[in-house]
Amino acid sequence: MSQEYSIYFDKRKIVLTKSVEAHFNNQLGLFTRYDTLQELSKILEFFQTNTQVQNVFISGRDLQTTLNDFLGLFRVIKASGGLVQNGKGEYLFIFRYGKWDLPKGKLEPDEKIEDAALREVSEETGISNLKLDNHLTNTYHTYRLGNSIVLKETHWFHMLYDGHEPLIPQKAEDISIAKWVSPSQMNEILRNTYDTIREVLSTAGVV
Repeated sequence: MSQEYSIYFDKRKIVLTKSVEAHFNNQLGLFTRYDTLQELSKILEFFQTNTQVQNVFISGRDLQTTLNDFLGLFRVIKASGGLVQNGKGEYLFIFRYGKWDLPKGKLEPDEKIEDAALREVSEETGISNLKLDNHLTNTYHTYRLGNSIVLKETHWFHMLYDGHEPLIPQKAEDISIAKWVSPSQMNEILRNTYDTIREVLSTAGVV
């Protein structure tokens, strides 16, 4: 199990950790513990109200309970996506909303997480016959939906592809580019992507 979970609020984040003390020397922010759901809710309210606070590190009884408690404070939307690698060792990226991203999307009703990951990659990039390898990590970020803030939990999988189909970016999803990127070109991606994507690439050992 992970030693911590980062939940991104645009450029700010809340880190759920086993030990806040582990971050004292190399991180700036607020460090706190909680014992009850009411206390956790107040910490979240403080963070959302005081936008000058960039990072908050929270620990509780155990990490999985802390994550479950935190997710319980939001409407959670589940999504799934893939880090696809071809036979040349290149990785598949898309360009959407002015940033480099990995193909992903929301689960359909009663859809399995693995099936959603394969479907979304295929729909957003135009390729098929993907092979699911292993689960990499889950990432968490919030965004505004109507008048409320929702939390998206995205399950990421490593996938393999050995075909030669042309990449077709899904215009209906505002994807303007789909392309294979070699490890030597990864700095171009890192300069203009999301913190959650950096987290996936780090977990996979790509960067």
